[in-house]
Amino acid sequence: MNEAGLAESLIRTFSPSGRESGATAVLVSAFESLGYDEAYLDEAGNAVGVLRGGAGPTLMLNGHLDTVPLGDEKEWSYPPLSGAIADGRIWGRGACDMKSAVACMTFAALDARERGFIGTLVVAGAVLEEVGGLGSYHLAETLRPDIVVLGEPSNLSLKLGHRGRVELHGIVPGCMAHAAKAELGENALNRAAAFLSRLEGLVLPEGGPLKRSTATPTYLVSHPKGGTNVVPGSADLIIDYRNVPGDEPEDILRRIQALDPGIRWTIPDSELITENGEIRIRRGEIVGPYLTPGASRAVERSREIICSSLVKNNLPYKEGVWWFATDAPQLARFGAPVIGFGPGEEELAHTTRESIPLEHLPIAREVYADLICGLLVGP
Repeated sequence: MNEAGLAESLIRTFSPSGRESGATAVLVSAFESLGYDEAYLDEAGNAVGVLRGGAGPTLMLNGHLDTVPLGDEKEWSYPPLSGAIADGRIWGRGACDMKSAVACMTFAALDARERGFIGTLVVAGAVLEEVGGLGSYHLAETLRPDIVVLGEPSNLSLKLGHRGRVELHGIVPGCMAHAAKAELGENALNRAAAFLSRLEGLVLPEGGPLKRSTATPTYLVSHPKGGTNVVPGSADLIIDYRNVPGDEPEDILRRIQALDPGIRWTIPDSELITENGEIRIRRGEIVGPYLTPGASRAVERSREIICSSLVKNNLPYKEGVWWFATDAPQLARFGAPVIGFGPGEEELAHTTRESIPLEHLPIAREVYADLICGLLVGP
């Protein structure tokens, strides 16, 4: 088996968030058969493989094994759990987001072991990334890596951060009335429309490589539901807010509330529970923004390594930030810089077109091996 074969096996294994045990079992089995020094499921259900190269720093290669829902299977060119190889690509849910990267990391670790490194290498297949990151939260808590390489899709470019995400829930008030005599009530949808117009003109914080915060309305439902001849007495409104560093949740709430003080806004919380039920936390619907420290030696060295690896493959070096949120804030909680690099095109994640170029896989494997040997060089 090689990285493409392992990617196919993982893609064929259904693993929505909270039901990842099939995929984690596949990965642990691969770690065992490939001769990793340790291969196990941790308390959260993450798949963990360890290779030891003596005293030195700990480098974690991290990728998540949970996926978003399959979507309408009729819209897929190839079945979403097929792992089909066609048109020079591997197709299926999780192909680029991000089971293929995990497969590349798994085999890159073996390449690095043959070349030699000094330190501890961890390859982790995380759970629950798509719904809050409890898996990576636990990995950081228990393993405390010194450096993390995160394999989210980046089209083979270096990524050094992303904006955060805050989910805002608003209750828009109104007053019910018969639609034939609408002036007797107050239409919650009209009030929501006026709010959204003001939201569109709101000046939001900006600056730095993450550019600016954005506020996107994603959900609007009026009540009573099904009352097509009733002036809505209330409406539920959700805003997906993407924030740059320094744009804190409490500031965001105040800014949004000021557009219409009569709309009640909250940041909801939810309980995250691992599939085995052993770990649970309650947290708000917040993912912090993340920027890899610019002065970090690990970042400078990673930039050099990735550039050199890509040049060897006649590919251009590119650097930037992800436009979506990742587990980086969870993984960096104890100070580890998070270096982003992955195969696959970001825009195909979460779509019914999800697939990954086969040619990306050996290149990603090579880059990961180069990063391991270049970053694990002893104390």
